[in-house]
Amino acid sequence: MNSLEILKKACNQYGQRNVAKRIKRSVTAVNQTLHGIYPKPENILNLAASTFTEFTTNEIVCPILKTIHSGTCSRYALWAEQEKVHPDRLYRMVKESCLTCKQGRKDDRT
Repeated sequence: MNSLEILKKACNQYGQRNVAKRIKRSVTAVNQTLHGIYPKPENILNLAASTFTEFTTNEIVCPILKTIHSGTCSRYALWAEQEKVHPDRLYRMVKESCLTCKQGRKDDRT
C-alpha cells in the first residue's frame, strides 16, 4: 500500500480535519494532496504513512479496544453473532459493541 492510499484510508476513517490535526498540517494541504494538486506532496504523504501505521499492517482500529489485528476483530464479531460465551476478558468487554460494529464484518455477514 502506498502513502497516498494510506492518506485516503485515514481520511475516510477519521475525516480530513482530524487527519490534518494529527499530522500537524492544514486541512487544505491534506485536501490538495488527496486531489493531486499540492506542490511537493511527499512530506504530507510521509507524515501520513508514519502516523497511520494501522493501515499498513493487518490491524484495524476497534472503537473499544483501539488497534487490534483484523482476525481478532472478525473472530469477536462472529462470536457475538453466534452468542458464544467465551472466557476471553477482551471479548467480554466488547461483545455488545461487536453486534453493532461494522468494522470486522465480512461482506456476507452484513
